[in-house]
Amino acid sequence: MKKKIFIDGEEGTTGLQISEKLLKHPDIDILKIDRINRKNPIERRKLMESSDLTFFCLPDDAAKEALTIAKSLTSKKPIIIDASTAHRINPDWVYGLPELNSRQKELIANSRQISVPGCYASGATLLINPLIRNSIIPKDLTLCINAISGYSGGGKKLIEHFDKNNNLDLEPFFYYGLNLNHKHIPEIMFHNKLTKKPIFLPSVADYFQGMIVNLPLHKEWINNEFSFKEIVNIFKKEYEQFHFIKMFPYESSISKNQFYRPDKIINSNFMHINFYFDESEDQMILSSNFDNLGKGASGAAIQCMNLVFGFPENLSLE
Repeated sequence: MKKKIFIDGEEGTTGLQISEKLLKHPDIDILKIDRINRKNPIERRKLMESSDLTFFCLPDDAAKEALTIAKSLTSKKPIIIDASTAHRINPDWVYGLPELNSRQKELIANSRQISVPGCYASGATLLINPLIRNSIIPKDLTLCINAISGYSGGGKKLIEHFDKNNNLDLEPFFYYGLNLNHKHIPEIMFHNKLTKKPIFLPSVADYFQGMIVNLPLHKEWINNEFSFKEIVNIFKKEYEQFHFIKMFPYESSISKNQFYRPDKIINSNFMHINFYFDESEDQMILSSNFDNLGKGASGAAIQCMNLVFGFPENLSLE
Protein backbone atom coordinates (compact mmCIF):
# COMPACT_ATOMS: atom_id res chain seq x y z
CA MET A 1 0.00 0.00 0.00
CA LYS A 2 1.27 3.44 -0.92
CA LYS A 3 2.16 5.93 1.81
CA LYS A 4 0.11 9.11 1.97
CA ILE A 5 2.06 12.36 2.10
CA PHE A 6 0.89 15.89 2.81
CA ILE A 7 3.15 18.84 1.98
CA ASP A 8 2.18 21.78 4.19
CA GLY A 9 3.54 24.72 2.24
CA GLU A 10 3.65 23.03 -1.15
CA GLU A 11 3.63 26.35 -3.02
CA GLY A 12 6.99 27.43 -1.61
CA THR A 13 10.32 26.67 -3.28
CA THR A 14 11.12 23.56 -1.22
CA GLY A 15 7.51 22.34 -1.25
CA LEU A 16 7.32 22.54 -5.03
CA GLN A 17 10.60 20.67 -5.37
CA ILE A 18 9.45 17.88 -3.03
CA SER A 19 6.14 17.59 -4.88
CA GLU A 20 7.89 17.40 -8.24
CA LYS A 21 10.33 14.72 -7.08
CA LEU A 22 7.60 12.63 -5.45
CA LEU A 23 5.60 12.45 -8.69
CA LYS A 24 8.04 9.76 -9.85
CA HIS A 25 8.07 7.93 -6.50
CA PRO A 26 6.26 4.59 -6.97
CA ASP A 27 5.23 4.18 -3.33
CA ILE A 28 3.82 7.63 -2.55
CA ASP A 29 0.44 9.34 -2.93
CA ILE A 30 0.43 13.10 -2.39
CA LEU A 31 -2.59 14.55 -0.61
CA LYS A 32 -3.51 17.89 -2.14
CA ILE A 33 -5.08 20.92 -0.49
CA ASP A 34 -7.18 23.41 -2.45
CA ARG A 35 -5.21 26.58 -3.03
CA ILE A 36 -7.89 28.65 -1.33
CA ASN A 37 -7.52 26.54 1.83
CA ARG A 38 -3.74 26.31 2.04
CA LYS A 39 -3.68 28.51 5.17
CA ASN A 40 -6.89 27.11 6.63
CA PRO A 41 -5.94 25.27 9.87
CA ILE A 42 -9.04 23.06 9.77
CA GLU A 43 -8.35 21.78 6.26
CA ARG A 44 -4.65 21.38 6.97
CA ARG A 45 -5.51 19.42 10.11
CA LYS A 46 -7.69 17.02 8.11
CA LEU A 47 -4.90 16.35 5.64
CA MET A 48 -2.29 15.89 8.37
CA GLU A 49 -4.58 13.37 10.03
CA SER A 50 -5.06 11.51 6.75
CA SER A 51 -1.33 11.38 6.03
CA ASP A 52 1.36 8.93 7.06
CA LEU A 53 3.92 11.71 6.88
CA THR A 54 3.66 15.49 6.63
CA PHE A 55 6.38 17.79 5.34
CA PHE A 56 6.53 21.30 6.79
CA CYS A 57 7.81 23.60 4.03
CA LEU A 58 7.01 26.80 5.87
CA PRO A 59 8.61 29.83 7.52
CA ASP A 60 9.73 29.19 11.11
CA ASP A 61 6.71 30.66 12.91
CA ALA A 62 4.30 28.91 10.54
CA ALA A 63 6.14 25.61 11.11
CA LYS A 64 5.70 26.00 14.87
CA GLU A 65 2.01 26.70 14.33
CA ALA A 66 1.74 23.63 12.09
CA LEU A 67 3.35 21.51 14.80
CA THR A 68 0.68 22.70 17.24
CA ILE A 69 -1.96 21.52 14.78
CA ALA A 70 -0.23 18.16 14.35
CA LYS A 71 0.07 17.64 18.10
CA SER A 72 -3.65 18.34 18.55
CA LEU A 73 -4.58 15.29 16.46
CA THR A 74 -6.16 12.53 18.49
CA SER A 75 -6.78 9.54 16.23
CA LYS A 76 -3.67 9.56 14.07
CA LYS A 77 -0.51 11.65 14.22
CA PRO A 78 1.75 11.68 11.15
CA ILE A 79 5.53 11.57 11.08
CA ILE A 80 6.82 15.13 10.64
CA ILE A 81 9.73 16.22 8.47
CA ASP A 82 10.32 19.94 8.95
CA ALA A 83 12.33 21.87 6.35
CA SER A 84 12.33 25.12 8.36
CA THR A 85 14.95 26.36 10.82
CA ALA A 86 12.55 26.05 13.76
CA HIS A 87 13.64 22.71 15.25
CA ARG A 88 17.19 22.11 14.00
CA ILE A 89 18.85 22.36 17.41
CA ASN A 90 15.95 20.98 19.41
CA PRO A 91 17.12 17.76 21.13
CA ASP A 92 13.62 16.31 20.79
CA TRP A 93 14.06 16.29 17.02
CA VAL A 94 16.43 14.16 14.95
CA TYR A 95 18.72 16.08 12.61
CA GLY A 96 17.96 14.98 9.07
CA LEU A 97 21.53 14.60 7.84
CA PRO A 98 22.02 10.86 7.25
CA GLU A 99 25.76 11.28 6.67
CA LEU A 100 26.36 13.03 10.01
CA ASN A 101 27.74 9.81 11.53
CA SER A 102 27.37 6.04 11.32
CA ARG A 103 24.27 6.06 13.57
CA GLN A 104 22.28 8.89 12.01
CA LYS A 105 20.45 6.85 9.39
CA GLU A 106 19.05 4.58 12.08
CA LEU A 107 18.05 7.54 14.24
CA ILE A 108 16.20 9.09 11.30
CA ALA A 109 14.52 5.80 10.38
CA ASN A 110 13.13 5.42 13.91
CA SER A 111 12.11 9.03 14.48
CA ARG A 112 8.72 10.71 14.19
CA GLN A 113 10.15 14.26 14.23
CA ILE A 114 12.94 15.06 11.77
CA SER A 115 14.42 18.47 11.09
CA VAL A 116 16.03 18.90 7.67
CA PRO A 117 19.36 20.79 7.80
CA GLY A 118 19.91 24.19 6.25
CA CYS A 119 21.72 24.16 2.92
CA TYR A 120 24.84 25.97 4.10
CA ALA A 121 24.84 23.95 7.32
CA SER A 122 24.78 20.67 5.37
CA GLY A 123 27.83 21.65 3.35
CA ALA A 124 29.70 23.03 6.36
CA THR A 125 28.89 20.17 8.74
CA LEU A 126 30.04 17.45 6.38
CA LEU A 127 33.39 19.29 6.16
CA ILE A 128 33.79 20.05 9.87
CA ASN A 129 32.41 16.93 11.53
CA PRO A 130 35.16 14.47 10.48
CA LEU A 131 37.79 17.00 11.56
CA ILE A 132 36.32 17.23 15.06
CA ARG A 133 35.49 13.53 15.40
CA ASN A 134 39.05 12.50 14.49
CA SER A 135 40.71 15.21 16.65
CA ILE A 136 42.25 16.86 13.59
CA ILE A 137 41.16 20.28 14.83
CA PRO A 138 40.01 21.32 18.32
CA LYS A 139 36.40 22.22 19.12
CA ASP A 140 37.46 25.69 20.25
CA LEU A 141 39.11 26.65 16.94
CA THR A 142 37.52 29.74 15.40
CA LEU A 143 36.68 28.59 11.88
CA CYS A 144 36.09 30.81 8.86
CA ILE A 145 33.47 29.47 6.45
CA ASN A 146 32.63 31.13 3.15
CA ALA A 147 29.99 30.07 0.68
CA ILE A 148 28.17 30.96 -2.51
CA SER A 149 24.65 30.01 -3.58
CA GLY A 150 22.38 30.53 -6.54
CA TYR A 151 19.56 32.98 -5.93
CA SER A 152 16.98 30.21 -5.49
CA GLY A 153 18.42 29.82 -1.98
CA GLY A 154 16.69 33.08 -1.06
CA GLY A 155 13.22 31.64 -1.68
CA LYS A 156 10.32 33.02 -3.67
CA LYS A 157 11.02 36.72 -3.08
CA LEU A 158 14.60 36.58 -4.30
CA ILE A 159 13.67 34.34 -7.23
CA GLU A 160 11.00 36.84 -8.28
CA HIS A 161 13.51 39.70 -7.89
CA PHE A 162 15.90 38.10 -10.38
CA ASP A 163 13.34 36.55 -12.73
CA LYS A 164 11.23 39.70 -13.12
CA ASN A 165 14.26 41.89 -13.70
CA ASN A 166 16.40 39.60 -15.81
CA ASN A 167 16.96 42.27 -18.45
CA LEU A 168 18.11 44.86 -15.94
CA ASP A 169 21.54 45.46 -14.46
CA LEU A 170 21.08 43.28 -11.37
CA GLU A 171 23.64 42.46 -8.73
CA PRO A 172 26.00 39.90 -10.30
CA PHE A 173 27.16 38.88 -6.82
CA PHE A 174 26.56 40.04 -3.27
CA TYR A 175 27.53 39.13 0.27
CA TYR A 176 24.93 39.04 3.01
CA GLY A 177 24.69 37.97 6.64
CA LEU A 178 27.12 40.77 7.43
CA ASN A 179 25.68 41.10 10.93
CA LEU A 180 27.57 37.79 11.47
CA ASN A 181 24.42 36.11 12.79
CA HIS A 182 23.23 34.01 9.87
CA LYS A 183 20.45 31.64 10.91
CA HIS A 184 22.51 28.53 10.04
CA ILE A 185 25.29 29.31 12.53
CA PRO A 186 23.53 27.80 15.59
CA GLU A 187 23.04 24.43 13.89
CA ILE A 188 26.62 24.43 12.56
CA MET A 189 27.87 24.95 16.11
CA PHE A 190 25.43 22.53 17.74
CA HIS A 191 25.88 19.54 15.44
CA ASN A 192 29.66 19.91 15.22
CA LYS A 193 30.05 20.57 18.97
CA LEU A 194 31.94 23.80 18.29
CA THR A 195 32.57 25.93 21.37
CA LYS A 196 33.47 29.10 19.43
CA LYS A 197 31.23 30.79 16.93
CA PRO A 198 32.60 30.49 13.39
CA ILE A 199 32.93 33.45 11.08
CA PHE A 200 30.46 32.68 8.31
CA LEU A 201 30.36 34.72 5.10
CA PRO A 202 27.61 33.61 2.67
CA SER A 203 27.00 35.11 -0.75
CA VAL A 204 24.54 34.93 -3.64
CA ALA A 205 25.24 35.27 -7.36
CA ASP A 206 23.13 35.76 -10.47
CA TYR A 207 22.49 32.11 -11.34
CA PHE A 208 19.57 29.94 -10.24
CA GLN A 209 20.87 26.98 -8.24
CA GLY A 210 24.01 25.23 -7.00
CA MET A 211 26.24 25.89 -4.02
CA ILE A 212 29.82 25.76 -2.79
CA VAL A 213 30.84 25.87 0.88
CA ASN A 214 34.54 26.40 1.61
CA LEU A 215 36.50 25.75 4.78
CA PRO A 216 40.11 27.03 4.68
CA LEU A 217 42.65 25.52 7.05
CA HIS A 218 46.26 26.30 7.93
CA LYS A 219 48.66 23.63 9.10
CA GLU A 220 49.21 25.59 12.32
CA TRP A 221 45.56 24.93 13.27
CA ILE A 222 45.76 21.17 12.67
CA ASN A 223 46.91 18.40 14.97
CA ASN A 224 50.49 17.83 13.81
CA GLU A 225 49.92 14.08 13.66
CA PHE A 226 48.05 14.57 10.37
CA SER A 227 49.30 15.51 6.94
CA PHE A 228 46.90 16.93 4.37
CA LYS A 229 46.97 13.64 2.43
CA GLU A 230 46.10 11.75 5.60
CA ILE A 231 43.13 14.07 6.12
CA VAL A 232 41.89 13.25 2.61
CA ASN A 233 42.17 9.54 3.39
CA ILE A 234 40.24 9.97 6.65
CA PHE A 235 37.41 11.68 4.75
CA LYS A 236 37.36 8.89 2.18
CA LYS A 237 37.05 6.30 4.95
CA GLU A 238 34.37 8.33 6.78
CA TYR A 239 32.15 8.74 3.74
CA GLU A 240 32.72 5.57 1.70
CA GLN A 241 29.57 4.03 3.25
CA PHE A 242 27.33 6.88 2.08
CA HIS A 243 25.75 6.74 -1.36
CA PHE A 244 25.28 10.47 -1.90
CA ILE A 245 28.76 11.68 -0.89
CA LYS A 246 31.58 11.58 -3.43
CA MET A 247 35.23 12.36 -2.71
CA PHE A 248 37.39 14.25 -5.21
CA PRO A 249 41.06 14.84 -4.39
CA TYR A 250 42.69 17.80 -6.05
CA GLU A 251 44.03 15.99 -9.09
CA SER A 252 40.63 14.77 -10.27
CA SER A 253 38.41 17.64 -9.16
CA ILE A 254 40.00 20.62 -10.87
CA SER A 255 43.03 21.47 -12.97
CA LYS A 256 45.05 24.66 -13.01
CA ASN A 257 43.20 25.76 -16.14
CA GLN A 258 39.65 25.15 -14.90
CA PHE A 259 37.20 27.22 -12.92
CA TYR A 260 35.42 25.69 -9.93
CA ARG A 261 31.76 26.33 -10.65
CA PRO A 262 29.04 26.40 -7.96
CA ASP A 263 26.41 25.41 -10.54
CA LYS A 264 28.20 22.20 -11.52
CA ILE A 265 25.85 19.98 -9.48
CA ILE A 266 22.16 20.74 -9.97
CA ASN A 267 18.93 18.71 -9.85
CA SER A 268 20.81 16.22 -7.72
CA ASN A 269 21.02 14.88 -4.17
CA PHE A 270 24.76 14.21 -4.46
CA MET A 271 27.44 16.22 -2.69
CA HIS A 272 31.01 16.36 -3.95
CA ILE A 273 33.72 17.03 -1.38
CA ASN A 274 36.88 18.51 -2.85
CA PHE A 275 40.33 19.05 -1.38
CA TYR A 276 42.78 21.72 -2.55
CA PHE A 277 46.17 21.87 -0.90
CA ASP A 278 49.90 22.15 -1.26
CA GLU A 279 51.83 20.51 1.57
CA SER A 280 54.72 22.90 0.98
CA GLU A 281 52.48 25.92 1.42
CA ASP A 282 50.89 24.72 4.70
CA GLN A 283 47.40 25.61 3.46
CA MET A 284 44.34 23.57 2.58
CA ILE A 285 40.80 24.26 1.40
CA LEU A 286 38.03 21.73 2.06
CA SER A 287 35.04 22.34 -0.17
CA SER A 288 31.56 20.91 -0.63
CA ASN A 289 29.73 21.35 -3.94
CA PHE A 290 26.02 20.47 -4.18
CA ASP A 291 22.55 21.61 -5.17
CA ASN A 292 21.07 23.97 -2.59
CA LEU A 293 17.59 22.84 -3.72
CA GLY A 294 18.55 19.15 -3.72
CA LYS A 295 20.91 17.88 -1.01
CA GLY A 296 20.46 21.29 0.61
CA ALA A 297 16.65 21.07 0.88
CA SER A 298 14.09 18.91 -0.96
CA GLY A 299 16.41 16.01 -1.77
CA ALA A 300 17.51 15.73 1.85
CA ALA A 301 13.87 15.76 2.99
CA ILE A 302 12.94 12.93 0.61
CA GLN A 303 16.07 10.98 1.55
CA CYS A 304 14.90 11.13 5.18
CA MET A 305 11.38 10.07 4.16
CA ASN A 306 12.79 7.05 2.31
CA LEU A 307 14.73 6.03 5.41
CA VAL A 308 11.64 6.38 7.61
CA PHE A 309 9.55 4.12 5.38
CA GLY A 310 12.32 1.61 4.69
CA PHE A 311 12.46 2.48 0.98
CA PRO A 312 15.73 2.48 -0.97
CA GLU A 313 17.50 5.66 0.08
CA ASN A 314 17.87 6.96 -3.47
CA LEU A 315 14.29 6.28 -4.62
CA SER A 316 13.03 9.22 -6.76
CA LEU A 317 16.36 11.02 -6.19
CA GLU A 318 18.29 9.69 -9.21
